[in-house]
Amino acid sequence: MSEEFQPVAQPHLWGNERIYLDEALESGWVSSRGPFIERFERAFAESIGVAHAVSVTNCTNALHLALDALGIGPGDEVIVPDFTMMAPVFAVLYQRATPVPIDADETWNMDPDAVAVAITPRTRAILAVHTYGHPARIDRLREIADEHNLWLVEDAAEAHGGAVLGRAVGTFGDIACFSFYANKLITTGEGGMIITNCEELAKRVRWKRNMCFGSDEESRYTHESIGFNYRMTNLQAAIGLAQLENAAAALESKLSIAQAYDAALGEIPGLTLPPRSTWAKNVFWVYGVLIRDEFGRSRVELQQRLSSRKIETRRFFTPLHRQPVIRSNGSLLSFPNADLLCERGLYLPSFPCMSTSVIQRVADEIRRARG
Repeated sequence: MSEEFQPVAQPHLWGNERIYLDEALESGWVSSRGPFIERFERAFAESIGVAHAVSVTNCTNALHLALDALGIGPGDEVIVPDFTMMAPVFAVLYQRATPVPIDADETWNMDPDAVAVAITPRTRAILAVHTYGHPARIDRLREIADEHNLWLVEDAAEAHGGAVLGRAVGTFGDIACFSFYANKLITTGEGGMIITNCEELAKRVRWKRNMCFGSDEESRYTHESIGFNYRMTNLQAAIGLAQLENAAAALESKLSIAQAYDAALGEIPGLTLPPRSTWAKNVFWVYGVLIRDEFGRSRVELQQRLSSRKIETRRFFTPLHRQPVIRSNGSLLSFPNADLLCERGLYLPSFPCMSTSVIQRVADEIRRARG
């Protein structure tokens, strides 16, 4: 009997998603107004421990909206990780600002020491991304931002539930963004959330999210600024609320999967397992490994082998400095850690409530694939 296809990720539905969706449908509130939006925003803010949460269409738009609300624009520099999914970089480019890439450290996040060196008179913000579930050294980045009077933005899309020195990811920045894409800890299909403790920022984000409509009937169609249609629907919020009710169980499942992978893969020569730090809570959004020379096969060869066995994987991100969409400025800077992660990294199937038999199957196939 042949093995079934094993996806790298898939959402888990807990039960109340359908109940809340039916309630939203029966109420007639299916678009960007309705009670589930406020309920989801309020519950999410409480779950992180912040004053304000504003739902949006996706995390890319959340990042764009955050930078716009902070006044980032042409001529400004925003420090970003070189090793990152491109969404935060695109958000900087949407504002016609300049992304300044920083190489990765041992946690696969941008190196705070390099951030401090990269600051210029044009620097306006640091955009920290918590990569693959392991938080960046956001406490140090907060200190650097305060010292240089810079905004600190957190992209917490990949680290929902993570913490640094016991403090929740998303609470260090002036503003932070989360993703509810289908492969995240909780999902609304597509969707995102902006959080902040600053009431003025929250008001501006809500206004800009809703096309900068006027505040009353007479001024509704008078627009005093460029706005965006980045509103979440009531249907999405209904799903999100049901997912949020089970976020703790989803996180516990992800941590258990990572622990099982550690045990199953730890003795295989040539593999570097995901980073762990005493100061951070890694939530293992994905379970990524690096393929060293001792393994005997390349990352590409291993992926091809696993694919032939119906096991889906994903290669790591392509670094910013390798992206064709970014025009080279002739910089002689090198990014050896980002290059290594790109060339040698892949991540394995991992999603809430995934069977432990999958972990053993993946580990067995990796062991057999060694050269």
